[in-house]
Amino acid sequence: MKPLTPKQEKFAQCVASGMTQADAYRAAYSADKMKSESVIVNASKLMADTNISLRVKELKEQLSEKALWTREESV
Repeated sequence: MKPLTPKQEKFAQCVASGMTQADAYRAAYSADKMKSESVIVNASKLMADTNISLRVKELKEQLSEKALWTREESV
């Protein structure tokens, strides 16, 4: 897997944490002047990138493991 740019990494982290793809795109990129449709299309293109989708999956797994660990500690 090739390394992601800082903006791609931020996008992946936002999606993994539960943001919509469009909101994650807005958080990671300068999308203030973009139409909503453009943001949605660009966010979709990012998620179609194998490196980014694999990173999102990896981050979600880490968050899941961390949540499980926290629940087990609380018992």
